[in-house]
Amino acid sequence: MSPVLSHNLSRCFPVGDIPWHKVGDGWLSGCEGKILRALDDGSVRSALVRLQPNYTGATIDTALTNVQVFVLSGTITLGDAVLPAGGFFVIPSSADFPGLVSETGAELIVIFDNATTAKTNSVNPVILKSAYEVEPIVPVVDGVRLDGFARRVLWEDTGTGADTRLLTVPAGFEGQGPNWHPVHEEIYCLDGDIGPDDSRLMVPGTYLHNPAFGVHGYHEHSKGGATILEWHDGRWAVNFIS
Repeated sequence: MSPVLSHNLSRCFPVGDIPWHKVGDGWLSGCEGKILRALDDGSVRSALVRLQPNYTGATIDTALTNVQVFVLSGTITLGDAVLPAGGFFVIPSSADFPGLVSETGAELIVIFDNATTAKTNSVNPVILKSAYEVEPIVPVVDGVRLDGFARRVLWEDTGTGADTRLLTVPAGFEGQGPNWHPVHEEIYCLDGDIGPDDSRLMVPGTYLHNPAFGVHGYHEHSKGGATILEWHDGRWAVNFIS
């Protein structure tokens, strides 16, 4: 049975356009945040979080969810691990969340995985001092080897296929045309430029959400190359519209 596809539902916006607001006590209490995506039940799927200098004592209740964090700027200390910009960690629902502090202050991408995903994941935390130290692979999409690209898989849920990746896109990239994924895809531009189509351009600090079964990528392109963080809530695949 063919899936029901939707069109023109992608959301793309500069995160700087969202005002900072205080977040609740359930996670990283006392910090400021910007919600990137909320689920239908009102829970937060992804957010940008800002910690002020000398921030101390942050913990997150991981009883129902895995928590992923990518450090955009500043430095944090998670337990005994010091993570500068480019650091990344995952605390699964089965593990206690170590105390998190920041002497310098920091900005973080925080991703919450739902309870179903959390039940299938490893019990071991993942802590990377630098996401860029992960061995890159050259992706193959629809049978085509994408030379010049570098994909670093930072974390993958072996039960559901959900993952988080760091992707380097080469200068002069031109996409293969409209496509869709069976899962939700979220992207945050870290460096460079990349356009999902001719009407929008992602630069550092821009967020994009492509809904599951949503047709997008009418003219994906990059003039100077880009580095993006992307995460999915299930096993990613690409299907092109002929």
